[in-house]
Amino acid sequence: MADRKILFVGPGAEKCKGLIAHPNARFNTDLKVSAKGMIRLSAEKFAANDFVDVAYFEPFYLKDFVAGKKKSLL
Repeated sequence: MADRKILFVGPGAEKCKGLIAHPNARFNTDLKVSAKGMIRLSAEKFAANDFVDVAYFEPFYLKDFVAGKKKSLL
């Protein structure tokens, strides 16, 4: 897997470009990110009755979430 390319797209790609120096990283800031790209995959999953119980879904964050006390506005 070390030889696979990683493509960063959308508005976040421009922000990451200066921070990520991995040789397999590729950046495309012109590509517009849209949910339209999920239509075919979603239709295939639906037709195959392939559903996931989202009640147990856990998101993957690039950085840890740290809960803290609410900051005072004053």
